[in-house]
Amino acid sequence: MNNPVIADSSALVSLIFPTDSNNKKALTITKILSKTSRPLIIPGDIFTETINLIGKKIDHKIACITGDKFLKDKRFIIIDTTEEIRLSAFTKFKIQSKSVSFTDCVVMALADHFDTKDIFGFDEIFKKNGYVRLGIDKK
Repeated sequence: MNNPVIADSSALVSLIFPTDSNNKKALTITKILSKTSRPLIIPGDIFTETINLIGKKIDHKIACITGDKFLKDKRFIIIDTTEEIRLSAFTKFKIQSKSVSFTDCVVMALADHFDTKDIFGFDEIFKKNGYVRLGIDKK
């Protein structure tokens, strides 16, 4: 896969939630990704988390529309977490502070699996662990 970007729910929710403080930034980043034809990988765990968050924060109908978009749009590639990636994520999780979620560790482990440092996400923990938050951090 050519130069993929791994998505986190922090960016995906911002993309859908118009009053989110990172909404404009998320929209700008997705436009850049579309122009450069870089694949956007959504870990299966992140897909689930995102749909749940949108359903609770915004609306069930919007969550369904969003889920359909992610499932049908070829720009989004949903990849289920394998045992190898889950173990790698858990190893990362063990050394993080208590504020770091396991799903953040899944995002980082999947980035490692695809040999990329680029993450479409806004959580500071990605930068602290040596990853690049697209549109925020300098390479």
